[in-house]
Amino acid sequence: MHGRRAILCALVALAGCGAEPDDGVGGVSASEARALNEAAALLDARSGAARDEAGLNPAARAAAAADRRRMVPTPIPETAAR
Repeated sequence: MHGRRAILCALVALAGCGAEPDDGVGGVSASEARALNEAAALLDARSGAARDEAGLNPAARAAAAADRRRMVPTPIPETAAR
């Protein structure tokens, strides 16, 4: 009886183990890797070191272009804020 219960518990535990279709490499899922790449591209574009677009990947090129078109908000004068 205890042997069957142990085998059943082991089978249930192993049923939860399995590879997802979008598993990435190194314990990072594909969507997490994509998000990390996009964040790295954005940081590269902001650093100023990656302004040469010839060496940028497509995500970094898009982030650099978006960063260049960004408008800095104008501060509200203190008299108008009250």
